[in-house]
Amino acid sequence: MPEPTAGRPASSTVTEALRQAWAGIAAGDDAAGTLFRDACRLLRAGDPAAAGLLPQLEAFPSHVPGWLVLGALLRDRGQPVAALVACGRVLEVTPGHRDALYIAAQCERMLGRDDAALARLELAVGIDGQFAEGWYSLAVLRQDRRQPGPAAEAYRRALQATPGHHEAALNLGVALQELGDLEAALDAYAVAYRLRPESFGRIAQSLVSGRVGALWLDPARLRQRLGGA
Repeated sequence: MPEPTAGRPASSTVTEALRQAWAGIAAGDDAAGTLFRDACRLLRAGDPAAAGLLPQLEAFPSHVPGWLVLGALLRDRGQPVAALVACGRVLEVTPGHRDALYIAAQCERMLGRDDAALARLELAVGIDGQFAEGWYSLAVLRQDRRQPGPAAEAYRRALQATPGHHEAALNLGVALQELGDLEAALDAYAVAYRLRPESFGRIAQSLVSGRVGALWLDPARLRQRLGGA
């Protein structure tokens, strides 16, 4: 397997998008921005007073940054149903909002609704083909559903978008191993090893425990193979 190439520059991360959205809210002095800012700060602090402000936000259904940040906060606080409502407000205004789709997909998974999560993730990566987080989450979901072929392709896309994505490289190796392509799996593991040499133990464990793998490993030879020696 050749070394991954970046192609076009990787897209901004969801964290960066949320940071920008919060910066816009924090800097604003309009009624909507002030209300969202206060509600989010109270919610982040775990203050029960936040519950009194949340219904008032309905007066501003088109405030995309506010609803996006609120959705992420509710997700992080383990309230996926409420988070989906917030993401829904964003998607009503901007149906192709990548980050709202991604957060909503995470919430669907929290609720055990994997089909809905899959659909949202596929929409997100269809909108932004360089969305590494989206491809990685899609790959994990595919792998959890025992679909190693589609999982491997999604891991490849995540790695192409972000060549330093260690977990994508390592899990690509696992998926390729499940497909019976041990040489390609070793190439993927080599990428993961060069990114993080400390992951050698995980790689070795995958190789000896997988359905298709190397039952008897020589650690020294494996290190040479992974290191390109």
